[in-house]
Amino acid sequence: MWTEAEARRADRATIDQGVPSAALMELAGFQVARWVRHQGLTGRILVLTGPGSNGGDGWVAARHLASNVSVTVVSDGVPRFPGADGVVRAARQAGVQVVGYDHPLDAGLDSVTLVIDAVFGVGFHGTLDRHPAFRWLLAVAERRLPVVAVDLVSGTDTDTGRYTGPSVNVMATVTFGATKWGHVGYPGAGLTGSLVVADIGLAPTPGSGRWIDPRTAHDWIRPPRVLDHKYRRGHVVVIGGSRAMPGAPQLAGWASLKAGAGLVELLLPAQAGVYLEVPELIAHRLDDTAEGDLKMSPHLMDRARKADAVVIGPGLGHRVSPELLWRILALGRPTVIDADALRLVPTMPPNLLARPEVVLTPHAGELGRLLGRSAQHVNQDRRQYVLEAQSRWGATCLLKGYRTLIAGPTEIWVNPSGQTELATAGSGDVLSGVIGALLAQGYPGPVAAALGAYWHGIAGDVIRPRMGHGATSRDIIAALPEAWQTIEQEGVPEGLPRYWK
Repeated sequence: MWTEAEARRADRATIDQGVPSAALMELAGFQVARWVRHQGLTGRILVLTGPGSNGGDGWVAARHLASNVSVTVVSDGVPRFPGADGVVRAARQAGVQVVGYDHPLDAGLDSVTLVIDAVFGVGFHGTLDRHPAFRWLLAVAERRLPVVAVDLVSGTDTDTGRYTGPSVNVMATVTFGATKWGHVGYPGAGLTGSLVVADIGLAPTPGSGRWIDPRTAHDWIRPPRVLDHKYRRGHVVVIGGSRAMPGAPQLAGWASLKAGAGLVELLLPAQAGVYLEVPELIAHRLDDTAEGDLKMSPHLMDRARKADAVVIGPGLGHRVSPELLWRILALGRPTVIDADALRLVPTMPPNLLARPEVVLTPHAGELGRLLGRSAQHVNQDRRQYVLEAQSRWGATCLLKGYRTLIAGPTEIWVNPSGQTELATAGSGDVLSGVIGALLAQGYPGPVAAALGAYWHGIAGDVIRPRMGHGATSRDIIAALPEAWQTIEQEGVPEGLPRYWK
């Protein structure tokens, strides 16, 4: 996963090895054309180009495609990329038609079946509406013409995914060397279509993040041991529930069981009014306040002390004393801090939080409250803020949402699994229970968080064809065993990029 600086470092390292920039442009354009041909797309292709190297990639792609279909390049004047004169001349000689951005839109878009967006790629900053291509992209969006973007959809910030262009109908993005952070930030993650990472021979360059891919997830999992019993499979204690939200800890506990924990206990307020639908769960109704919220008690601490991992927060309510979280963290157990318990994090002594086996699981709104930002602000640069949270508290931080991010002490992971079926009440409780089970089984904190998010998302992928938008959190839980088999078999989630040699 590359930032703008890392992508430029890869380019520079390749050129320093003796590969001319013109050769990289030729390979990039060829790979775009090759991918378009592979889709069997026919008709008239329109290539929107900019002045820089992204535009150069578009010119090269146009030349390669012109032998099979009618291709028109829209240019903003004299291209400024290295070797532009020769590239443009070769495209014209291959039969590519060329018009300017002042060309009439209706005539330019007449009978077009595909648009290649090669206006701006890596390094775009500012707003797109000042460029003459904006008018064309707006018309393309209004007509819902399919678009293939070169590197990034024009108007997308490489590092954050911020976007200033119209809502074009992107069927695919062909990028080079590695995924860019703009492909997984917001709203860029929702604009890329199918993500294709094409090989153009760039020098291997370390990135600042990694996808959780099927091989990595498979290598993380631990086979069962024949002498395991319920205590060796992990003892999870879930602390949560309130009069208003009695079901949340049950979902977390049930998910822990389905994720392989051998024993799961729920520590609940007496007034939670819990009806246990899962008889394998052990529930303790403990001392609570007049408002029905859990409070500190010797019984609670005794049960938590016996756990291999603690999940605290699901349905806990906003009136719980910080002392509860403080005492739980002081036990030194691997701990998932979720939902209502997250608001207590800033009040905790730093030494209690600064362990990778403490896992924070906020969504953008919760992380924003912890950092003094709005949810909108967090979503404008999710990578920056999940790293800030990890650095500030020293815990593993998982930022929920489409393309969940997991930041540990040494690296950041991006989850490709799961889509809108996970956006349902209780889904976060399920995730916290899965992570709790993995922690109880001895997985390191960052691995438990990353594998838990991946597994949770794969469960969503499993139920999508069956239930679509009607899926509930209980459906996600029920799919966890099948999702685990998918991980064992290295099944590929839809959200993972396709690598194009």
